[in-house]
Amino acid sequence: MFDSEIDALQNELEAHYKDLHEHPEKGFHEVRTAAFIAKELESYGMKVKTGVGLTGVVAELDSGKPGKTLMMRADMDCLEIQEQADVPWKSQNPGLMHGCGHDSHVTMLLGAARILSRHKEAFAGKIRFVFQPAEEGTPADAWELLEKAGYDTTVQGGSLQMMQDHVMDGVDGCLVMHVQPQVPFGSVKISKRNAASSSDWFTIDIHGKGGHGAMPHKAIDPLPVAAQIINELYMVMAREVPASQTSAFTIGVCNTPSAVWNAVCDRVHLEGTYRNFNEEVREHIATRMEEIVTNMAAAGRCTGTVKRVKFYKAVLNNETWSARVADYCRDLLGADHVDYTDEPSMTSEDCGCFMEKAPACISGSASGPSPTSRRCTAPVSIWNPGS
Repeated sequence: MFDSEIDALQNELEAHYKDLHEHPEKGFHEVRTAAFIAKELESYGMKVKTGVGLTGVVAELDSGKPGKTLMMRADMDCLEIQEQADVPWKSQNPGLMHGCGHDSHVTMLLGAARILSRHKEAFAGKIRFVFQPAEEGTPADAWELLEKAGYDTTVQGGSLQMMQDHVMDGVDGCLVMHVQPQVPFGSVKISKRNAASSSDWFTIDIHGKGGHGAMPHKAIDPLPVAAQIINELYMVMAREVPASQTSAFTIGVCNTPSAVWNAVCDRVHLEGTYRNFNEEVREHIATRMEEIVTNMAAAGRCTGTVKRVKFYKAVLNNETWSARVADYCRDLLGADHVDYTDEPSMTSEDCGCFMEKAPACISGSASGPSPTSRRCTAPVSIWNPGS
């Protein structure tokens, strides 16, 4: 519908992308990024609100015709990693990099806002453009900022804070996109229902009593206790979670800090994650983990402690909306380039709480040939909020 206009924006959007990639900012520190976004949106003639959810940006486009309100969301923050690429637009901020495509997301949403602001006749109602902070989680130095500003700090990520600032008020539907390197270039993947699982991070510490390896009877060895706990935790998934409830449980870290080869260690440290699409199952796993660690550690004359960090809610596509988006994408890209799937995705995304408030769909678009290894070229889809 607007192909020629979109093509004409290519150089401008590429410049936006490179600028954003050069200046990555971590969660709740996206000050420059937010100012960049706000300036662009204001140049499109939109009324812009900054400081939403601490550093988020929101703009609304009113067609002037009665109808519903569609929210379109992009995330803004980067990862805390060092970029290795040697290109002119590489990160200028040491230890920070847009390695998860959020610079692409911002660029795409700015492009959509630019085109749609020129064509209010193409839709009825309103479109709300939302640029979210801290999708990658809350950095350690941001908790105090959130507390001072009066935000909820019980979970990771920036969606909750935006919800506290009423970003979903009056929204009738929501669209989200995320680049995915496993999707072939020029294609899109859409989950019918289970788009992204919930995510929790846990740490477990088993404390015993160290001693010489030649005299283990004078020590309290936490290592065999930890092994029993590991086995029992995996059995929770096999025997206590219904087979119909897609779940994943992984212990990714198991070590004995400060241990040496000829001694009984005094502590075993574990870290891992569990993921699913059902809040009752999620809380059951958390409860059983606490019970198993505490009681099995005590049985082995050790003490066990569990720390749980709640990350994101499950992202559940509305099936009517996901089918509708899939149809639009087939029209735009061709049926062979749309993977509309029942297969659940066990990765996580911080937009689940938005989707609890209004019907929504998140889709995964390809990242492919580009200025860096993480860039997506995607069509702008038009949805008529008056329909």
